[in-house]
Amino acid sequence: MSLALGAFLLLAAAGDMTGAAVQADVVVRDFRFHTGEALPELRLHYAAWGTPRRDAAGRVTNAVLLLHGTLGRGVDWGLAPTDEAATHPLLGPGAPLDVERYYVIAPDTIGSGGSSKPSDALRQRFPHYDLADVVAAERHLLESLGVGHVVAIVGSSMGGRQAWQWAIQYPGFMDGIVPLVASPFPNVGRRGAIDVVPAAIVRRDPEWRGGDYAANPGSVRLAFRLYQMFMSTAERLDQTLPTREAARAAFDDPKLAVPDANDFLYQLDLNEGFDAWAAIDRVGCRVLMINGERDPMVPKELGHAQRVVERLAQATYLEIAENGALGHGAVGRSQASWAPKLAAWMKALPAR
Repeated sequence: MSLALGAFLLLAAAGDMTGAAVQADVVVRDFRFHTGEALPELRLHYAAWGTPRRDAAGRVTNAVLLLHGTLGRGVDWGLAPTDEAATHPLLGPGAPLDVERYYVIAPDTIGSGGSSKPSDALRQRFPHYDLADVVAAERHLLESLGVGHVVAIVGSSMGGRQAWQWAIQYPGFMDGIVPLVASPFPNVGRRGAIDVVPAAIVRRDPEWRGGDYAANPGSVRLAFRLYQMFMSTAERLDQTLPTREAARAAFDDPKLAVPDANDFLYQLDLNEGFDAWAAIDRVGCRVLMINGERDPMVPKELGHAQRVVERLAQATYLEIAENGALGHGAVGRSQASWAPKLAAWMKALPAR
């Protein structure tokens, strides 16, 4: 299982679609980042389900872009959300993302999975990227596959912010976006602290050595656990850490898959400058926002979703109460409850 923190709680089950994915790499030559830095070769890994359909000009007409969360992988979308799932609630024949109807493309974000990342070799000399760079790279990937327009962009958490960024950066590229457990507003306040505090723990560790460490710094375990706690509800933490001894043991759990420090820091930093709300009037497509009722990373009391609905006539908001104790992971674990609504929304998208 990957470190898909901002993505869903995904467990292997009977509905596993990972084995049905076709995985490959695309290399973008001389990719230039917003900082002016460049890479001679930017590798973009992706997973895909379904078959592309093409028009007379050879352009793919049935593509859907599927975007994972922080430190995740595109293929993780193929994992079923529960052990009891006999079929995948989102992917597969007859599912909302019907692989007999759509060509579903799930890339690994720059810095994670099989795509180019700091831990490959460059460490802190890897170009510093933001969500605009990530989206620009994804457009290169799509165009290399013959995709110049997508039916929809569906993204979870960090992938949901990418969906918002897509809608303001390339507003004519999609018929609709589905940001899951994500807000178009900047990562500030509590959400900003979720990025900044774990990063500060690592950067202030003498073992970090400015990114040129001989072994992954021990502080990453602490920073990573703190990041995970930010995603949980108080109820969930009471259930999983019922004693002080359990809390101590959780931080020392040898089975915890700790990310590479440089990769982790870059993924936290990529939210710098993100503010789709400032350009929300550029969004010209249909929008379906799906958030959790008790998500501590996208707290409903801030009213972000309501403000979007008030501003965009084509936006719809769906709030999920099921599995609320799971916090940021509730919507992912509850796919079966909102999948039918997604299917209806997909079918209602205006034909191009």
